[in-house]
Amino acid sequence: MPESKIITSESMVDNHDLRNELIARTEVLDKVKKLLLIPEMNCMTIRQVADYYEVDIDTLKKCCKRNKDEIILDGVVTKTPRVFKDLLKGQDVPLVQNQTNLVIQIDDNTRLEIPNRGIKCFSKRAVLRIGMLLRDSEIAQEVRTQLLNIVEHTAEEKPELLTQDIDDEEKLQAAIGKAFATGDIMEFATAAQAYTAFQRRHIDRIETSNKLLTAEVLHISDRKMFNRVMRKFASTLHISFGVAFSMLYKQLSYRYGIDLKKRGDRKTPYIQYIKDDEWDKVQKVIIAILEKYNVNVKEFFESCSPTFKEK
Repeated sequence: MPESKIITSESMVDNHDLRNELIARTEVLDKVKKLLLIPEMNCMTIRQVADYYEVDIDTLKKCCKRNKDEIILDGVVTKTPRVFKDLLKGQDVPLVQNQTNLVIQIDDNTRLEIPNRGIKCFSKRAVLRIGMLLRDSEIAQEVRTQLLNIVEHTAEEKPELLTQDIDDEEKLQAAIGKAFATGDIMEFATAAQAYTAFQRRHIDRIETSNKLLTAEVLHISDRKMFNRVMRKFASTLHISFGVAFSMLYKQLSYRYGIDLKKRGDRKTPYIQYIKDDEWDKVQKVIIAILEKYNVNVKEFFESCSPTFKEK
Protein backbone atom coordinates (compact mmCIF):
# COMPACT_ATOMS: atom_id res chain seq x y z
CA MET A 1 0.00 0.00 0.00
CA PRO A 2 1.30 3.52 -0.75
CA GLU A 3 2.92 5.29 2.20
CA SER A 4 0.75 8.38 1.71
CA LYS A 5 -2.45 6.43 2.04
CA ILE A 6 -4.38 6.90 5.29
CA ILE A 7 -6.23 3.73 6.24
CA THR A 8 -9.55 4.22 8.03
CA SER A 9 -12.63 2.17 8.80
CA GLU A 10 -14.41 4.01 6.00
CA SER A 11 -11.66 3.33 3.49
CA MET A 12 -11.98 -0.38 4.26
CA VAL A 13 -15.64 -0.26 3.27
CA ASP A 14 -14.76 1.44 -0.02
CA ASN A 15 -11.46 -0.24 -0.89
CA HIS A 16 -11.65 -3.72 -2.45
CA ASP A 17 -7.85 -4.21 -2.49
CA LEU A 18 -7.54 -3.37 1.20
CA ARG A 19 -10.25 -5.90 2.06
CA ASN A 20 -8.39 -8.56 0.10
CA GLU A 21 -5.19 -7.82 2.01
CA LEU A 22 -6.97 -8.40 5.34
CA ILE A 23 -9.42 -11.18 4.50
CA ALA A 24 -7.27 -13.93 6.02
CA ARG A 25 -7.40 -12.32 9.50
CA THR A 26 -10.56 -14.14 10.58
CA GLU A 27 -9.24 -14.41 14.15
CA VAL A 28 -10.49 -10.87 14.82
CA LEU A 29 -14.09 -12.12 14.66
CA ASP A 30 -13.73 -14.05 17.92
CA LYS A 31 -11.87 -11.13 19.51
CA VAL A 32 -14.86 -8.88 18.91
CA LYS A 33 -17.64 -11.36 19.65
CA LYS A 34 -17.71 -15.14 20.00
CA LEU A 35 -18.66 -16.90 16.78
CA LEU A 36 -21.05 -19.82 17.05
CA LEU A 37 -20.25 -22.01 14.05
CA ILE A 38 -22.37 -24.97 12.99
CA PRO A 39 -20.68 -28.18 14.24
CA GLU A 40 -18.71 -30.12 11.60
CA MET A 41 -19.42 -27.44 8.98
CA ASN A 42 -17.35 -24.44 10.18
CA CYS A 43 -19.90 -22.00 8.78
CA MET A 44 -22.91 -19.89 9.78
CA THR A 45 -26.38 -19.43 8.37
CA ILE A 46 -27.44 -16.02 7.11
CA ARG A 47 -29.54 -15.48 10.23
CA GLN A 48 -26.59 -16.33 12.47
CA VAL A 49 -24.47 -13.79 10.60
CA ALA A 50 -27.18 -11.16 11.04
CA ASP A 51 -27.33 -11.97 14.76
CA TYR A 52 -23.54 -11.74 15.05
CA TYR A 53 -23.49 -8.24 13.52
CA GLU A 54 -26.69 -7.30 15.36
CA VAL A 55 -28.51 -6.15 12.23
CA ASP A 56 -31.85 -7.20 10.79
CA ILE A 57 -31.72 -9.89 8.14
CA ASP A 58 -32.97 -7.55 5.39
CA THR A 59 -29.99 -5.25 5.98
CA LEU A 60 -27.64 -8.20 5.68
CA LYS A 61 -29.36 -9.44 2.51
CA LYS A 62 -28.98 -6.00 0.91
CA CYS A 63 -25.27 -5.97 1.77
CA CYS A 64 -24.85 -9.44 0.29
CA LYS A 65 -26.75 -8.48 -2.86
CA ARG A 66 -24.68 -5.31 -3.42
CA ASN A 67 -21.42 -7.23 -2.97
CA LYS A 68 -22.57 -10.62 -4.24
CA ASP A 69 -19.55 -11.55 -6.37
CA GLU A 70 -17.04 -10.55 -3.71
CA ILE A 71 -18.73 -12.37 -0.82
CA ILE A 72 -19.49 -15.55 -2.76
CA LEU A 73 -15.81 -16.00 -3.61
CA ASP A 74 -15.04 -16.18 0.12
CA GLY A 75 -17.35 -19.13 0.59
CA VAL A 76 -21.13 -18.92 0.41
CA VAL A 77 -23.03 -22.08 -0.47
CA THR A 78 -26.61 -23.30 -0.20
CA LYS A 79 -26.92 -26.42 1.96
CA THR A 80 -30.01 -28.60 2.15
CA PRO A 81 -31.37 -30.48 5.19
CA ARG A 82 -29.87 -33.69 3.77
CA VAL A 83 -26.37 -32.16 3.85
CA PHE A 84 -26.87 -31.10 7.46
CA LYS A 85 -28.09 -34.57 8.42
CA ASP A 86 -25.13 -36.29 6.76
CA LEU A 87 -22.52 -33.99 8.31
CA LEU A 88 -24.03 -34.09 11.79
CA LYS A 89 -24.62 -37.84 11.79
CA GLY A 90 -23.22 -39.39 14.96
CA GLN A 91 -22.84 -36.01 16.67
CA ASP A 92 -24.62 -35.17 19.89
CA VAL A 93 -26.84 -32.62 18.12
CA PRO A 94 -30.64 -33.08 18.26
CA LEU A 95 -32.30 -33.05 14.82
CA VAL A 96 -36.05 -32.87 14.13
CA GLN A 97 -37.39 -33.10 10.57
CA ASN A 98 -40.91 -31.83 9.88
CA GLN A 99 -42.82 -31.13 6.67
CA THR A 100 -41.30 -27.73 5.98
CA ASN A 101 -37.85 -27.74 7.54
CA LEU A 102 -35.14 -29.41 9.63
CA VAL A 103 -34.73 -28.12 13.20
CA ILE A 104 -31.25 -28.36 14.72
CA GLN A 105 -30.69 -27.62 18.41
CA ILE A 106 -27.04 -26.54 18.54
CA ASP A 107 -27.15 -25.75 22.27
CA ASP A 108 -29.60 -24.51 24.90
CA ASN A 109 -29.65 -21.05 23.35
CA THR A 110 -29.22 -21.76 19.65
CA ARG A 111 -31.74 -23.41 17.37
CA LEU A 112 -31.45 -23.50 13.59
CA GLU A 113 -34.30 -24.04 11.15
CA ILE A 114 -33.20 -25.26 7.73
CA PRO A 115 -35.93 -24.95 5.05
CA ASN A 116 -36.40 -27.96 2.77
CA ARG A 117 -35.21 -25.82 -0.16
CA GLY A 118 -31.93 -25.23 1.66
CA ILE A 119 -30.25 -22.25 3.29
CA LYS A 120 -27.24 -20.08 2.51
CA CYS A 121 -24.21 -20.77 4.71
CA PHE A 122 -21.24 -18.42 5.12
CA SER A 123 -17.61 -19.35 5.79
CA LYS A 124 -15.57 -17.37 8.35
CA ARG A 125 -13.90 -15.48 5.51
CA ALA A 126 -17.30 -14.51 4.13
CA VAL A 127 -18.42 -13.41 7.61
CA LEU A 128 -15.30 -11.24 7.91
CA ARG A 129 -15.85 -9.82 4.42
CA ILE A 130 -19.36 -8.75 5.45
CA GLY A 131 -17.88 -7.05 8.51
CA MET A 132 -15.66 -4.98 6.23
CA LEU A 133 -18.68 -3.96 4.16
CA LEU A 134 -21.49 -3.25 6.66
CA ARG A 135 -21.43 0.47 7.37
CA ASP A 136 -23.86 0.92 10.24
CA SER A 137 -23.30 -2.16 12.42
CA GLU A 138 -21.42 -1.37 15.65
CA ILE A 139 -20.04 -4.91 15.68
CA ALA A 140 -18.80 -4.51 12.09
CA GLN A 141 -17.17 -1.20 13.03
CA GLU A 142 -15.36 -2.92 15.89
CA VAL A 143 -14.23 -5.70 13.53
CA ARG A 144 -12.75 -3.04 11.24
CA THR A 145 -11.10 -1.36 14.22
CA GLN A 146 -9.41 -4.65 15.16
CA LEU A 147 -8.23 -5.06 11.57
CA LEU A 148 -6.87 -1.51 11.55
CA ASN A 149 -4.96 -2.29 14.76
CA ILE A 150 -3.31 -5.18 12.93
CA VAL A 151 -2.39 -2.89 10.02
CA GLU A 152 -0.98 -0.17 12.28
CA HIS A 153 0.92 -2.55 14.54
CA THR A 154 2.49 -4.39 11.62
CA ALA A 155 3.25 -1.24 9.69
CA GLU A 156 5.11 0.25 12.67
CA GLU A 157 7.46 -2.72 12.77
CA LYS A 158 7.79 -3.56 9.08
CA PRO A 159 5.16 -2.73 6.45
CA GLU A 160 5.86 -5.76 4.25
CA LEU A 161 4.95 -8.12 7.11
CA LEU A 162 1.28 -7.61 6.18
CA THR A 163 1.72 -10.08 3.34
CA GLN A 164 5.05 -11.65 4.25
CA ASP A 165 3.65 -14.98 5.42
CA ILE A 166 1.75 -15.44 2.15
CA ASP A 167 4.77 -14.39 0.07
CA ASP A 168 7.11 -16.70 2.01
CA GLU A 169 4.82 -19.69 1.57
CA GLU A 170 4.46 -19.06 -2.17
CA LYS A 171 8.25 -18.80 -2.56
CA LEU A 172 8.83 -22.04 -0.66
CA GLN A 173 6.23 -23.86 -2.74
CA ALA A 174 7.79 -22.48 -5.93
CA ALA A 175 11.21 -23.72 -4.80
CA ILE A 176 9.80 -27.22 -4.29
CA GLY A 177 8.18 -27.15 -7.74
CA LYS A 178 11.39 -25.94 -9.40
CA ALA A 179 13.50 -28.64 -7.73
CA PHE A 180 10.99 -31.31 -8.66
CA ALA A 181 10.93 -30.17 -12.29
CA THR A 182 14.72 -30.19 -12.62
CA GLY A 183 15.08 -33.57 -10.91
CA ASP A 184 17.63 -32.25 -8.38
CA ILE A 185 17.03 -34.57 -5.40
CA MET A 186 19.21 -32.62 -2.97
CA GLU A 187 17.58 -29.31 -3.89
CA PHE A 188 14.15 -30.88 -3.60
CA ALA A 189 14.94 -32.29 -0.12
CA THR A 190 16.25 -28.93 1.05
CA ALA A 191 13.21 -27.07 -0.28
CA ALA A 192 10.79 -29.59 1.26
CA GLN A 193 12.57 -29.32 4.63
CA ALA A 194 12.35 -25.54 4.54
CA TYR A 195 8.63 -25.68 3.78
CA THR A 196 8.02 -28.14 6.64
CA ALA A 197 9.87 -25.83 9.02
CA PHE A 198 7.71 -22.92 7.82
CA GLN A 199 4.50 -24.88 8.52
CA ARG A 200 5.75 -25.84 12.00
CA ARG A 201 6.77 -22.32 12.99
CA HIS A 202 3.86 -21.81 15.42
CA ILE A 203 4.43 -25.17 17.15
CA ASP A 204 8.17 -24.49 17.34
CA ARG A 205 7.47 -21.19 19.08
CA ILE A 206 5.34 -22.96 21.66
CA GLU A 207 7.89 -25.72 22.19
CA THR A 208 10.44 -23.09 23.21
CA SER A 209 8.05 -21.46 25.65
CA ASN A 210 9.14 -22.82 29.02
CA LYS A 211 6.41 -20.93 30.80
CA LEU A 212 3.74 -22.98 29.05
CA LEU A 213 5.43 -26.34 28.68
CA THR A 214 6.95 -26.60 32.18
CA ALA A 215 3.93 -25.24 34.06
CA GLU A 216 2.98 -28.81 35.08
CA VAL A 217 -0.67 -27.91 35.21
CA LEU A 218 -1.76 -30.87 33.15
CA HIS A 219 -1.25 -34.63 32.94
CA ILE A 220 -3.52 -35.43 30.05
CA SER A 221 -2.41 -39.05 29.67
CA ASP A 222 -4.83 -39.73 32.53
CA ARG A 223 -8.11 -40.55 30.79
CA LYS A 224 -10.33 -38.70 33.28
CA MET A 225 -8.16 -35.60 33.01
CA PHE A 226 -8.06 -35.82 29.22
CA ASN A 227 -11.86 -36.07 28.96
CA ARG A 228 -12.18 -33.12 31.33
CA VAL A 229 -9.79 -31.09 29.17
CA MET A 230 -11.66 -31.92 25.96
CA ARG A 231 -15.03 -31.01 27.46
CA LYS A 232 -13.60 -27.69 28.61
CA PHE A 233 -11.92 -27.25 25.22
CA ALA A 234 -15.23 -27.71 23.38
CA SER A 235 -17.07 -25.41 25.79
CA THR A 236 -14.43 -22.67 25.56
CA LEU A 237 -14.46 -22.64 21.76
CA HIS A 238 -18.26 -23.05 21.58
CA ILE A 239 -18.08 -26.23 19.50
CA SER A 240 -19.45 -29.73 19.99
CA PHE A 241 -17.48 -32.50 21.70
CA GLY A 242 -17.18 -34.33 18.36
CA VAL A 243 -15.87 -31.26 16.54
CA ALA A 244 -13.29 -30.71 19.30
CA PHE A 245 -11.93 -34.22 18.78
CA SER A 246 -11.94 -33.80 14.98
CA MET A 247 -9.94 -30.59 15.35
CA LEU A 248 -7.42 -32.35 17.60
CA TYR A 249 -7.01 -35.32 15.24
CA LYS A 250 -6.57 -33.05 12.22
CA GLN A 251 -3.87 -30.94 13.91
CA LEU A 252 -2.01 -34.01 15.21
CA SER A 253 -1.86 -35.31 11.66
CA TYR A 254 -0.90 -31.93 10.17
CA ARG A 255 1.68 -30.91 12.78
CA TYR A 256 3.27 -34.24 13.67
CA GLY A 257 2.13 -36.78 11.09
CA ILE A 258 0.20 -38.70 13.76
CA ASP A 259 -2.79 -40.17 11.91
CA LEU A 260 -4.72 -41.92 14.67
CA LYS A 261 -7.52 -43.00 12.33
CA LYS A 262 -5.11 -45.37 10.58
CA ARG A 263 -3.96 -47.08 13.75
CA GLY A 264 -5.24 -50.18 15.55
CA ASP A 265 -8.60 -51.54 14.46
CA ARG A 266 -9.77 -48.00 13.65
CA LYS A 267 -12.51 -48.03 16.26
CA THR A 268 -13.40 -44.85 18.11
CA PRO A 269 -12.28 -43.21 20.28
CA TYR A 270 -9.14 -42.83 18.16
CA ILE A 271 -7.32 -41.20 21.05
CA GLN A 272 -6.83 -44.70 22.51
CA TYR A 273 -4.11 -45.22 19.90
CA ILE A 274 -1.88 -42.44 21.24
CA LYS A 275 1.49 -43.82 22.33
CA ASP A 276 3.01 -42.99 25.72
CA ASP A 277 5.68 -40.77 24.17
CA GLU A 278 3.13 -38.81 22.10
CA TRP A 279 1.06 -37.24 24.87
CA ASP A 280 3.32 -34.19 24.98
CA LYS A 281 2.46 -33.58 21.32
CA VAL A 282 -1.25 -33.81 22.14
CA GLN A 283 -0.75 -31.15 24.81
CA LYS A 284 1.23 -28.93 22.43
CA VAL A 285 -1.50 -29.12 19.80
CA ILE A 286 -4.15 -28.15 22.37
CA ILE A 287 -1.97 -25.24 23.49
CA ALA A 288 -1.47 -24.11 19.89
CA ILE A 289 -5.20 -24.09 19.18
CA LEU A 290 -6.00 -22.27 22.43
CA GLU A 291 -3.39 -19.63 21.67
CA LYS A 292 -4.83 -19.16 18.20
CA TYR A 293 -8.17 -18.25 19.82
CA ASN A 294 -6.48 -16.03 22.43
CA VAL A 295 -7.37 -18.27 25.37
CA ASN A 296 -5.22 -17.96 28.49
CA VAL A 297 -3.53 -21.39 28.45
CA LYS A 298 -2.44 -21.51 32.08
CA GLU A 299 -5.88 -20.52 33.37
CA PHE A 300 -7.52 -23.00 30.99
CA PHE A 301 -5.50 -25.96 32.24
CA GLU A 302 -5.80 -24.91 35.88
CA SER A 303 -9.59 -24.81 35.47
CA CYS A 304 -9.47 -28.45 34.32
CA SER A 305 -7.85 -29.57 37.57
CA PRO A 306 -10.14 -31.62 39.89
CA THR A 307 -9.21 -29.23 42.72
CA PHE A 308 -10.17 -26.12 40.77
CA LYS A 309 -13.04 -24.09 42.20
CA GLU A 310 -14.82 -21.25 40.47
CA LYS A 311 -14.48 -17.96 42.29
